[in-house]
Amino acid sequence: MNDIVIRPAYPEDFESISKLIADHNKTPATHCIQSDTSEDYQGIQRELTGLDLSSALRFVVALQADRLIGTVGCELDEELGRGWMRGPFIVADVDDWTALAAALLSELSALLLPGIHWLDSFLNIANTRGNALYLSQGFRQLRLVHVYVAAAPDQPLPALTSPCNALQPQRAQDFINLHQAIFPQTYATGQRILDQIDDSHQVFVYARKDEVSGYLYAALEDSSGDGSIEFVGVRADARGQGIGRQLLQTALQWLFAVKRVPQATLVVNDNLTNARALYESVGFSLKYTGVHARQER
Repeated sequence: MNDIVIRPAYPEDFESISKLIADHNKTPATHCIQSDTSEDYQGIQRELTGLDLSSALRFVVALQADRLIGTVGCELDEELGRGWMRGPFIVADVDDWTALAAALLSELSALLLPGIHWLDSFLNIANTRGNALYLSQGFRQLRLVHVYVAAAPDQPLPALTSPCNALQPQRAQDFINLHQAIFPQTYATGQRILDQIDDSHQVFVYARKDEVSGYLYAALEDSSGDGSIEFVGVRADARGQGIGRQLLQTALQWLFAVKRVPQATLVVNDNLTNARALYESVGFSLKYTGVHARQER
């Protein structure tokens, strides 16, 4: 590896990095789910540029005779002290994949902010080499996670009659309390979700008799143009009453009929079998399964 230069990435590297990511994400054995933000490299490049402008991105590159042969990155959330790994992505003709990947990770680690205490990887389960690398670098496997997708229907969705509506200011604290109770250690607090609500981010709640029994947070993805179901939560004493289904149907109506997105995605942990059955019943199908691993720094 004497002729390989590893250095921090610059914005002018993003085009070649994005092409390498897009190429690798076509194959399950090299697929990084966290980087699967667009099917074309231009969409990936737009996302990387946006994250870089907000100082939420670190990438390093490996060059051999000025040719990009490898890269790895991290999407940062300084407020939460967390980072989401991107890659590693290494060209097929490299002699020692593991050695180069480890060297890239070491260089990247030196660039991370001191306040980043958790690093999470999310690779396709078929990416055995990448998953083994993270385990060898002190990550521990947390769980299997499934990515589901629903395509926009050919025919308009029927109108809904449901007590699910967009969150109103007077119910904001009820939403925050419920979100905190269901997802106490998640990456997005209730207040952060509230602050993001706009034309492309919406919270729907199921409420009767002035009580919020469930909620759903949906968003439009800038890089891909797809929709995303980020959170679905139903109060423990209200489960089994079809509330989750009504929230999902409301969100899909908004995404497909109002926002005209081509497809919607969501992520669910492997152990939530009831949730998986619910998602499948409203039109979602399994796209791929990933391995979620974490390193505590």
